[in-house]
Amino acid sequence: PALRRRSSIIGCLMTSPRATRRALGSASTLSVVLLLAATSVVTPTSLSSRPKTPHPGSRPATSDRARIGTLDVPSIGLGTIKWSPGNAHDVDRLKRTFDAALTEDLTFFDSAERYGASIPSLVQGALRSVGVGSEEQAFGSGSGEELLGSFVQGAKAGSAGTKGCMVATKFTPVPWRRDSQSVVDACRASAERLGVASVDLYQIHMPDVVQPFRRFGREHIKDVDYWDGLAECYHQGLTRNVGVSNYGPTLLERAHAHLAAKGVPLSSNQINFSLLYRKKGSQATVDRCLELGVTPLAYYPLAMGVLSGKWDASNLPPDRGLHPYLIGDQGRGIPKGGVQPLVDTLRAVAEQRGCTPAQVSLNWVLCKGAVAIAGASRPEHISSNAGALGWRLDESEVALLEAAADACGFDFEGSGLKTSDSKFVGYGFEKWALD
Repeated sequence: PALRRRSSIIGCLMTSPRATRRALGSASTLSVVLLLAATSVVTPTSLSSRPKTPHPGSRPATSDRARIGTLDVPSIGLGTIKWSPGNAHDVDRLKRTFDAALTEDLTFFDSAERYGASIPSLVQGALRSVGVGSEEQAFGSGSGEELLGSFVQGAKAGSAGTKGCMVATKFTPVPWRRDSQSVVDACRASAERLGVASVDLYQIHMPDVVQPFRRFGREHIKDVDYWDGLAECYHQGLTRNVGVSNYGPTLLERAHAHLAAKGVPLSSNQINFSLLYRKKGSQATVDRCLELGVTPLAYYPLAMGVLSGKWDASNLPPDRGLHPYLIGDQGRGIPKGGVQPLVDTLRAVAEQRGCTPAQVSLNWVLCKGAVAIAGASRPEHISSNAGALGWRLDESEVALLEAAADACGFDFEGSGLKTSDSKFVGYGFEKWALD
């Protein structure tokens, strides 16, 4: 049949390899074979008979839940990395976003002490790393936590006070934080900015990779000291649960064992994980988390909107760093058309499910056993995120999506200062490797 390109991939898979080849454009013959094999069980009848997503207004977050240590959370959390208001209008928009989340019972929020950091504060952090400047001016000093804390406290004081907001935040490993007490002090400061006596989930933001003197043969790795600090926070009641972030299987196992020896359960590990970032140790990390009883949390589950279906080559986002993923960049190994074949597949599955490509992308993360930390900076983002709850893709749909992602031939590496395997720390990027 003659199908529109946006919904052509599944239809072509049901007809002929040649049609599939046209739909995928530059995908290799091997990729086409893999797609056909992965979807051999899909038929028009089975697709059309699949259950639709929950009806809008049904609030599926009340029943679609996950455990993070002692926390009972919605299976989708709210990421606040973009909560950096520049004016009163921005604050009002973010407050309405927060209120919309409570209405949908999306009550798990993820923050960090470095969220809200500006370029000048990152430079101050770089100077502080080599012994110059003050800690108070480095890495934003918790402005993102303060904003979220004001919203949470306002909700508790008002009619929404029974909603039970849960907040996770993160400790930034930096050279001037040299011992376990620095973690305790930072956790106490985060709790104060959030307006709580005890943080629900306190996480180490990344491995201790900020080593400005490494190039001169000097480094001081303090991961174990930071784990000791997490244990002290837990035993002192400053946090109810502890977690890590950007840890691969090896470091995860070490942290898990070290904390267990101190009577502290490791509750979570937050990593970049999406349909476009399953390799380079990400899927292996999720698998090891589940084996150890550690809940994997997935940031960038929509690859910064690349997997949302909102953007394409004719409608590019303001963030120019995302353009290569949408139009292609041969120099970076991204074929012409970029992610479009995968988005076509997402859209075809979404049409059968009665939802959106973004909701299919988020649901895939849930199917893999992770809690999706989906960014939201506008009220409409909240309703979209909520629509990914209360249902699950079936095995054939998951296989179809993963084969289409593999056929793209590239991974999502982030954009600008927000990258998949590193942090910008003022003097440059410091990298880690999950694998």
